[in-house]
Amino acid sequence: MYVPFDQLPETSRVWIYQSNKKLTTDQLVMISERIHDFINDWSAHNNPLKASFTLYHERFLVIGVDESYCQLSGCSIDKSTKILQNLEEELDINFFDRFQVAFRDGDLVRGCSLNEFKKLVKEGNLSINKTKVFDNMVASKKELLEAWEKPIKKSWHYQYVK
Repeated sequence: MYVPFDQLPETSRVWIYQSNKKLTTDQLVMISERIHDFINDWSAHNNPLKASFTLYHERFLVIGVDESYCQLSGCSIDKSTKILQNLEEELDINFFDRFQVAFRDGDLVRGCSLNEFKKLVKEGNLSINKTKVFDNMVASKKELLEAWEKPIKKSWHYQYVK
């Protein structure tokens, strides 16, 4: 059962999927339509899930579920993974490359491989104290709102560049 993302409680579980490239307007529309339809019918053991999604910065898809309403199951998580894999294939994008890093470059959100990210830091093009990265490992809506963007030095990315 779809609900607007802002109506999910802060305790809701979230998954952040980062595209390996900036999404076009047509891709964003297609993703929105498909994910909305999927979430509207999403269930766990035939019980509807109270869930939502949002898109950020033409690069991130965030799916959230209020588990106080109904607990997820392994099968329901598998179903969400399957729809994302279908979208990847149709749109020639990758949501599951964990070696992609996204960071702020002024007002822009840029993405690159972890190796390129390490090189940018080493060359001094990114500041470990000032450049903000997106920590896609956050697990709740509250963490998404409060700790998704953080300086490199305070993120898990730091272990790769120190």
